[in-house]
Amino acid sequence: MTRYILLILALLGFVGMPSAHPAGNHALQSFALSYQPMNFGRPARTVVTVEDKETHDPLLGATVSIVSRADTLRDTTVKEDFYRIMAVYRCDRIFRDSVDLEVTYVGYKPFKKRYGNTGFRGRIEVKMEVDEQSIAQVVVVGQQVAMVFRGDTTVYNAGAFKTMADDRFAELLKQLPGVEIKDNKIYAEGQEVKRVLIDGKNLFGSKTSYALTDLEASDVRSVRVYEDFSPEAKRLGDNTAEKEKVMDVETKSKRGYILGGNLEGTLGASLERDYSGRHEIRHSEAGSFYRNTERGNWRLEASNSKDNIRQGEGVSFDSKTTPTKQTDAQADYTLRRGDSTNVSTAVRFGRSRQSSTGSSQTEYFPTEAYALRNEESRNESLSKSLSAEISNYVNIQRKKKVFGAMTTFSIDDGSTLGHSRTQQRIDDEKTRTNLNSNSDRRNIRLNVSIFFHSKISERSTLSFNVSGKYAPGDRDGWRVDTTASTPGLQVKLRNDGDSRNYSFGANLGYRYKLGKKGSVNASYNFSRDYARSKQLAVDFLSDPQGVVDTVNSYHYTTDTYTHSLQTSLQYRSGDVWIMAGLGGVLYDIARSERFPKEERFPRLFFQLNPTVYLSVGKSRKRFSFNLASFPQMIPLDALRSTLNATNPLSLQAGNPGLKLQNDLSGSAGFQFTDVKKALSFSVRLNGSYTFNYITQRRTLFLEDTYLPQYDYTARKGAQLTTQANVGGNYNLGGRVSYSQQINPLRSTLNVSVNYGFSQTPYFTGEDLFHSVRHSLGFGFGFDSGFSSKVKLNIRSNTSMSSYTTQKETAQELREQLTARVDLRFGKYFGSVGTLYEFYCNSRSHALTRHNVILNASAGRKFGKENRLGLSAGVIDILNRPDYATTSFDTDYIVTSSTSYLGRYGYLRVAYTF
Repeated sequence: MTRYILLILALLGFVGMPSAHPAGNHALQSFALSYQPMNFGRPARTVVTVEDKETHDPLLGATVSIVSRADTLRDTTVKEDFYRIMAVYRCDRIFRDSVDLEVTYVGYKPFKKRYGNTGFRGRIEVKMEVDEQSIAQVVVVGQQVAMVFRGDTTVYNAGAFKTMADDRFAELLKQLPGVEIKDNKIYAEGQEVKRVLIDGKNLFGSKTSYALTDLEASDVRSVRVYEDFSPEAKRLGDNTAEKEKVMDVETKSKRGYILGGNLEGTLGASLERDYSGRHEIRHSEAGSFYRNTERGNWRLEASNSKDNIRQGEGVSFDSKTTPTKQTDAQADYTLRRGDSTNVSTAVRFGRSRQSSTGSSQTEYFPTEAYALRNEESRNESLSKSLSAEISNYVNIQRKKKVFGAMTTFSIDDGSTLGHSRTQQRIDDEKTRTNLNSNSDRRNIRLNVSIFFHSKISERSTLSFNVSGKYAPGDRDGWRVDTTASTPGLQVKLRNDGDSRNYSFGANLGYRYKLGKKGSVNASYNFSRDYARSKQLAVDFLSDPQGVVDTVNSYHYTTDTYTHSLQTSLQYRSGDVWIMAGLGGVLYDIARSERFPKEERFPRLFFQLNPTVYLSVGKSRKRFSFNLASFPQMIPLDALRSTLNATNPLSLQAGNPGLKLQNDLSGSAGFQFTDVKKALSFSVRLNGSYTFNYITQRRTLFLEDTYLPQYDYTARKGAQLTTQANVGGNYNLGGRVSYSQQINPLRSTLNVSVNYGFSQTPYFTGEDLFHSVRHSLGFGFGFDSGFSSKVKLNIRSNTSMSSYTTQKETAQELREQLTARVDLRFGKYFGSVGTLYEFYCNSRSHALTRHNVILNASAGRKFGKENRLGLSAGVIDILNRPDYATTSFDTDYIVTSSTSYLGRYGYLRVAYTF
């Protein structure tokens, strides 16, 4: 029966062919004009086909945009196969107004046409013309084109960069000239990528980091980078807004969704006795699941570990002193409806337990008061924490209006046990403290924010948002000094404190368009913050029944009102975008102290803040300039007039008379891309100056000294730290970076040079001095792309610095070199990594270190699709190094060191689905 039906359909097909045309291509083309793909459901009202005008090749993945008044539809063409492959986009929507159709595809001139409400029906054919000018510049590596410039779009051909079978999208991005990954964010040509599209589809929303891990590198055909207005700016018709960076990834599979996840478990053991004298057992378990579609995202992640050895195959070089027990779980869900609706909910849970040991040595530069002064400290601590958070975000866009709301609720409960020993020497005098402390804390936070944007006319836009926060907290514990050498420095305190914080804010903004290229903006912001902090300290040292310690007890509130007014002018013409603004901020702070006596300290601060931003150029050449001024709010504790003496050797006090800091900063940058050589080059300069810079004033007491303002006697060897406003603080710096694909090696080279200069004021006693610091750094990176079986990564970072005070000069040098080789031959894989580190400084030659670590792992994949993997590895085969660091701060130098955990072996099982 089936044979007869097929025969009848074939005969009907031949009868339906026009007889006026000879058989051949013309007949097939004529038949294609009358063809409507079979659809057994509801037929589409409009079918758009896209093909090359000359060759008639279908253009799969072409971006189709349909705009009718406030409605915007955007999707890509997909493959449909009848007698030949066609690129088709189907639309079921009924439009009552005119329709603007726009079709774009890399290497072709954009297609734009307006249809009447009745004309946008049936079959619409779009024939794209090749843009010869856009493909004039290319660079060829072997037989593959690596980069192409088409208009303002940079196109990377993924076929010119080799990746391994299991590599994710992040490994491919590392090889693209001009593209960087920093803090799990993607940067292209120096700017952060705000959206990552897959075949023109928004599968990740604003979560661009998902693309780094959820997308396979082997599925990528090309990567397009361009600039576009944000969806919100398009909806509000704001063509003067600054454009944002967009990355569009063309894939081979043309999938409508991305689904996957993994399960893994690792078990390891120390090959030598560690800090506890035992062979420590380590383990970790983790699992994840993700599903990304245009309608939204699902993401579930959970992990549990005692010391994180999950990165064994990644050849981790992390140095740790003790294992960490950590449990984390989170679930994220996002629902989207195009650009009009976005609802996101996230739930997170965390639990940790960590113990640590450390030591430090502080050496103060000589002064007239002393020829030798140093301080040695050792500490051990055990901390536990339990935290949970739930957040929700809603963004709804309808016609010319945008509404959004965000809420976050979190709770953090934890405790800390600590033991610290400090010995201070001033010339021939020595002082010791031995402090034991424990504390419990609980913090709760609730944040709510609502915003609204509306286009009230063709030229003007109004925005409004309100926000509120509530954050109570509790903290209590003990602090006991058991073996102080000086009786007056002993403490035995029980602390019981709590805090409350309420805040409310509102913002009103207005934007008015000046013609087609400019706009003027004005906004007013109001906020109120009310904070209460209370602590009752009871001293049991001199009285077993306990007496109130008036020095370490306090009860104060702060009530802060902030008013700010900002105006700015924006102008955009072609490739030039300019913004200039002027803003003022008024802080009204009322601080009330109720213990040990009732006092009120009202303060009023005002600052004027200019802002200028200029961006000129296209993707190949771009110049930018930025100048801004902004105030830095003074920490509330810095305005306290009471004394903190919980550590008798280190007394802390505030300064109610502090003035507001104001930073004036500027930067200028130039970005250049040469596609013929597949290179990217950038230069950036920056500088800043701080008015009313707040520095610490330290006073060392060489004999017992009574402080009447605090009703406290500072013992011999104690140091009082307060804060004061001084002259300006200077900072200058620059960075030059260079990235290029080396044609013969089909690999990417990255080189960078950094320089920094700073001049910082500081006090030694009552005298004011300035320290000067110079720093120079060199960075080098090599990412191989010549083979899918062997991958080589090399990183080198060299930093040098010089530090000068009024009497001392010190230099330090640090060199770190890492190299890693990954191998993949069929079902077998392996990794070998090494780290070499050299460190020295001119003041402590005993801290000179040569650290060498070698890590290795090997394993095998199982199954037809190689989803199951089993591997074994060893961390730190060569030695057990100590890590030393030195930091310079005004008139002293601090040196600290930590011991490496030691070598261990592990087994790892992982399954990917």
